Amino acid sequence: MHRFYLPNFQQPALSTAETHHATHVLRLKSGDIVNVFDGRGHEAQCRFNEAGKLTILQQTQTLPLPCRITLAQAVPKKNMDLIVEKATELGVATIIPLLSERTIVRLDENAGKLDRWREIALESCKQCGNNWLPVIEPPRKVPAFLAGTGASDLKLIASLQPGAQPLKTILGPTRPRSVLILIGPEGDFTPAEISSAKNAGCLPLSLGPLVLRAETAAIYTLSILHHELQLA
Repeated sequence: MHRFYLPNFQQPALSTAETHHATHVLRLKSGDIVNVFDGRGHEAQCRFNEAGKLTILQQTQTLPLPCRITLAQAVPKKNMDLIVEKATELGVATIIPLLSERTIVRLDENAGKLDRWREIALESCKQCGNNWLPVIEPPRKVPAFLAGTGASDLKLIASLQPGAQPLKTILGPTRPRSVLILIGPEGDFTPAEISSAKNAGCLPLSLGPLVLRAETAAIYTLSILHHELQLA
């Protein structure tokens, strides 16, 4: 069944872009049944009418995942789009693009990409059935981010430095309700940034002995977090 984004169920009508897609691409007709979601856990089965108007037939609510995961990702030169897509599929609640000292992409070049990342997350939600649209915050420099990371039950930073531990060792018997994970860019975070992250309460997380690409590190880390914390 076709699935559309409807941010306000009190106003049951698709946006102009969604209506165009429904009528001119998908060839939907009045009376066809579609699904809509609001990005905040609500989903509804609707009858599609002319001009994109909807008649809501049945509503359901999806509970959030047990652990709220925030990905603070240093923007890589390539594949940030892929990271956003896969993070959405893995149920991440918030994505914060970071601009580290080794980030190649400049801040002003990212300003126009925020809308693109949000659109990618939305399309990913439609595709994978995720009813919770992740929040994607504007890019931030690492020092500004670390100065106000907020409260999380567990804060992690992916690290190749000696002393970094695997997730099972860090978790032990505990199951946090919220996790912040920092992933570096090509070349990793600088020693100064890693030191600052530790001072902000981040524990060094080992991803194994091999050096992973930024997008691989993000997908791998989110996958093991999902397995350990969301499926219990």
